[in-house]
Amino acid sequence: MPWYGYIHPLLALITLAHGIRTARVGMNKVLDWDYPLRRQRNRSIVFLLLCVGNLVLGFSVNVLLRGQDAAVHLTMHLPLAVAVTVLAVVAVICTFIRPKRLGELSGPMRIHHWLLIVASVMVLTMALTGLLRVLGI
Repeated sequence: MPWYGYIHPLLALITLAHGIRTARVGMNKVLDWDYPLRRQRNRSIVFLLLCVGNLVLGFSVNVLLRGQDAAVHLTMHLPLAVAVTVLAVVAVICTFIRPKRLGELSGPMRIHHWLLIVASVMVLTMALTGLLRVLGI
């Protein structure tokens, strides 16, 4: 495999680690009344950018490998990547919805960390399908 084929898995692992970290912080700290939600919003935007970058890079690597007759087909990899990106977009939208009263969380912000958990599980599933393909299983 060419050198650029290894960049996508590394970016996927970085995305997974950042998604897990953001979801963990969301579960632990968001319910504190003095936690700055701006910080959580910024982390969610970074996760979204990592997801979009991962989607574009993975598709580009596959197109480049297909041009060299070395395409890699991973079952459900692209649909899962699109689903992760959609979940990341919804999670970012949840961070921009303001609460009705000051000092409370908005309804969508309460499910924000669950969206990131599901997205991280999907990224982990894609990593496992890639690992199984590398191992030849």
